[in-house]
Amino acid sequence: MKFTEMDLSDALVKGLTKHKIVTPSEIQARSIPAITNGHDLLAESETGSGKTLAFAIPMLEKLQHKRDIQAIILCPTRELAKQVAGEFDKFGKHTGLKFLTVYGGVGYEPQIQGAKEADIVIGTPGRVLDLMEQGALHIDNVAYLVLDEADRMLDMGFIDDIEQVIDATPQERQTLLFSATIDYRIEVISKKFMREPVTIRAESDEVRGHLFQGYYVVNPWQKISLLHNLLKPQQDAHVLVFCRTIVATDHVAGELRKKKINAVALNGKMTQAKREETVKAFQNRKIKVLVATDVAARGLHIDGITHVYNYDLPDEAETYTHRVGRTARQGADGEAVTLLAEDDYRKFDPIMDYYDDEIEKLTFKNWGMLERIPPSPAREDGPRGRGGPRRGGPRRGPPRRGARR
Repeated sequence: MKFTEMDLSDALVKGLTKHKIVTPSEIQARSIPAITNGHDLLAESETGSGKTLAFAIPMLEKLQHKRDIQAIILCPTRELAKQVAGEFDKFGKHTGLKFLTVYGGVGYEPQIQGAKEADIVIGTPGRVLDLMEQGALHIDNVAYLVLDEADRMLDMGFIDDIEQVIDATPQERQTLLFSATIDYRIEVISKKFMREPVTIRAESDEVRGHLFQGYYVVNPWQKISLLHNLLKPQQDAHVLVFCRTIVATDHVAGELRKKKINAVALNGKMTQAKREETVKAFQNRKIKVLVATDVAARGLHIDGITHVYNYDLPDEAETYTHRVGRTARQGADGEAVTLLAEDDYRKFDPIMDYYDDEIEKLTFKNWGMLERIPPSPAREDGPRGRGGPRRGGPRRGPPRRGARR
């Protein structure tokens, strides 16, 4: 099936064709008819599956400009909100509809003014709620409510904000929920706020390259030195390093720069303008290594990442999958390497169970080259997140899964 066979307007099909989008992805082919026919939708789809157009196309076809907010789309991060808004701008120019993107870190006034004309609002839950409380954003007449990357919004603790926004919309709205996974939390939201939703599970159409996964067992004070020695020979690498905290991103990026590695931190304490400048520089390969938290990196879709390093392991095994999925994309090969300290063994167990023999234990040949550099400063509540000793006594490292050739 092609978009020309989907009973879409000539203007929209022409816009899609202009951008060489001719055949719908699986999520688009299955979602667009369901949404067009008025069903609520519960969709499980990965990044890269084309989900934004899956909900954008029915809205662009049906809605008309009337200076009243007709659709609200909630996204977990500023970056994703801007990306979604970009798709509406790109393919909705012929409609006359007005689109508004709202997120924190910037002034309120342009967003308040924009809300007076907007038909479709795309934003983060916190800023949407702020504007509602100020009386600047009225969503009591919306026809569509979209929760994009709902699982990530729940991970980030937005559930209360989300429920307040949902409660302000009319009961007869159409609710569309997209999530990388449909777990029990998503099912709870579905039962509470949706009406007999159509459920769709779709795979990404993206061609994946070979992903090599490995780990080194290290002491905390060895991490930066090891990371430096791994990065040093990689002249053409485009690298994403994940840390657990804002403090760690600054520390790691700073230490790498001392060693003449072009590294920059990306975290939530940066201004929006600085974040955008940093991401653009990384996209344009003016930065070799981007050191980021999961929150800061969420919603980034950057092509050509050759290596992902887990300087710290995430708290959830699912987040590991999201991280390593940033490389080996569009047919290119990639590597994902974890620097595993003893405190992370328990977190690594479910990851090893899931990937089985895919993650290899690696050995650095020149351990004598590693300098003793202090690890990232601990969080205020202690190095293990809650303070106090780890229960259960010492543990051995993960079992050796083979050696790298």
